[in-house]
Amino acid sequence: MNEKALFDAVRAIKGAPLTQVDVDAINAALAPVAAPEGPDRELIEQLKIDEGCRLTAYKDTVGVWTVGYGHAHVAPGTVWTQAQAEAQLIKDVEEHNADLALELPWVANLDPVRRRVLHNMAFNLGVGSATSGKGLLGFKNTLELVRTGKYAQAADNMMASKWAKQVGQRAVRLAQKMRTGT
Repeated sequence: MNEKALFDAVRAIKGAPLTQVDVDAINAALAPVAAPEGPDRELIEQLKIDEGCRLTAYKDTVGVWTVGYGHAHVAPGTVWTQAQAEAQLIKDVEEHNADLALELPWVANLDPVRRRVLHNMAFNLGVGSATSGKGLLGFKNTLELVRTGKYAQAADNMMASKWAKQVGQRAVRLAQKMRTGT
């Protein structure tokens, strides 16, 4: 929906012309939905905590060689500097966010907290594919619950997943954020 259509809809619901106060309130409500410059800083900070940083390649929980903040599919023996890890984290987040936006454009309309939850999960799991059942897109039922605003049920589904057992407290925290929006 474009801005004109939104303002027309609000005007129709109100049944009267919009005042400047109305317009300012609508613009303020829309501001957080606008795409920020660069990746969400809160998401980056959450991922740093969740992923941790290892500057020497290691095998992750599923046996994939990984380095930095969860950057997967590197050669054994890869060694990075902290600056390389930081730069790659930003690139990886931008890539995952772009992939998620292509697959699930409605995620951009979520409040920032719930949007961050899905971006965090996409970073951890990969965006994946609904047909293969892999990655975030494998959470078909959960995603439909989020899309339709049934956040408590979505949080329950998150906690009932194999992923939640694998990531422990990360899943508990993200499910709580999905449930409450805080």
